[in-house]
Amino acid sequence: MENLIDTLPQLSAYRPALIIVASLSLIALVQNFLTAPLAFASQEQTPGMPLQFDHSKLSFRAVRTYQNSAESFPAFLAAVLVAIVAGVSPLVLNVAAGVYLLARLLFWAFYYSGFGRVAGGPRTMAFVLCLLANILIAIAALAALF
Repeated sequence: MENLIDTLPQLSAYRPALIIVASLSLIALVQNFLTAPLAFASQEQTPGMPLQFDHSKLSFRAVRTYQNSAESFPAFLAAVLVAIVAGVSPLVLNVAAGVYLLARLLFWAFYYSGFGRVAGGPRTMAFVLCLLANILIAIAALAALF
């Protein structure tokens, strides 16, 4: 059975962006899996109950990192898919998706480690870079549609 990229070779130029989407999906699933040992095994957090807010605890940061991934991924996925369907330049899409991935990796590293200030520090800067990359992709998709 052929895959869609083999059937529609013009999609092959978007392979890096699609690999990034699949990678981010896998990372979010792994983060979800890690909430059990990092947040709930320590009994600092209780499954199904409101999150106990304390940035100094890994249990809080692990759950919030996963939640942030789950909240951010749908907008990124939608923007990437619309950009591909609309025919956005593969260079623009692949670079913006790469920036998004790099910024997400930095965001996760900063959040898990507790590095920097809670607000306005390196984690915030990485998050803003993610948002800007995602906004660029969405604007490029919209521009290609008009």
